[in-house]
Amino acid sequence: MTIVIAFHQSGYRDFKTYYIHFVCRYLTNEFPELVSYTRMLKFMQGVLVPLRSYLTHLLGKVDRDCLH
Repeated sequence: MTIVIAFHQSGYRDFKTYYIHFVCRYLTNEFPELVSYTRMLKFMQGVLVPLRSYLTHLLGKVDRDCLH
C-alpha cells in the first residue's frame, strides 16, 4: 500500500516505470523483500479495499479535526 501511495505522489506516469526504475533501484533498503513487477501487480489487486479503508479513516479524522 505504501508503494502505491508513493507512486501517486511521485510524478511518474506509469507504475511499471516507477516500480522498475525507482523502487527496485533506490528503495531496496526500505523494502528488503521486494518482489518482481509481475508479482507486485498481483499484490496490487488486493490493496484497493484496505487502501480505501485507510483513506476513509483519514478523511474522517480530518473532518473531525476541522469541527473543533
